Amino acid sequence: MAESRKSVSGGTEGGSRPSASLSARAREAVRQRIVDRRYPQGARLVEREVAEELSMSRVPVREALRALVAEGLLELLPHSGVRVRRLERADVEHLYEVWEPLAIQASRLAARAAAGDPEGLAALEATLRQAEQAAADDAGEREVAAHTAFHEGVVTLSGNPLLARTMDQLSWQLQLLFGMREEPAHMRAQHADMFRHIALGDAEAAAASTLLHVRDSRTVALRSLFGNSSR
Repeated sequence: MAESRKSVSGGTEGGSRPSASLSARAREAVRQRIVDRRYPQGARLVEREVAEELSMSRVPVREALRALVAEGLLELLPHSGVRVRRLERADVEHLYEVWEPLAIQASRLAARAAAGDPEGLAALEATLRQAEQAAADDAGEREVAAHTAFHEGVVTLSGNPLLARTMDQLSWQLQLLFGMREEPAHMRAQHADMFRHIALGDAEAAAASTLLHVRDSRTVALRSLFGNSSR
């Protein structure tokens, strides 16, 4: 996953920026608004209004909306336009089915690489402190950001660029899900356990603690969104 997610809140197209660059900026901005729920589930997005909000022409915005339909964050309306896709139970279960083995392998590889990357390990530990501080401040959005940053940090520490690219495709769906569910204190403790095993270089213990965490995360997500966790 990428290390940071920044939205585009304004500005002009200016100069001779290529359309692809503007489209990427628009896509990033709309994604972020979906994740932080400024564009809530089921909301209809009007191309002209989004373009005005982003201070862009409609062409890159149109391209961005099409790309987000392909990513599954938006869906086409029957006659015209798009809306923010509502997460169904099957969407959540499918996401966890894919994320689980990737997260486990990321932790395993991170544990093997940790001794050779003290800066990466320190950065990962910093996300734990950020989550604890956000929880103490009752700052839910900051806690979600720290939760996401922890998992991104594990992937980065793994040192596997193919894994990073694969996980990046799930990043926005995971951020959206983390922002919608509860964030129980015991899940921060699970992150601390994962970090401890990674820091010790114990690959299999890191993998086992990650399996426990992801499955617990699934249970929490399904209970938060749909009232129970059974299949």
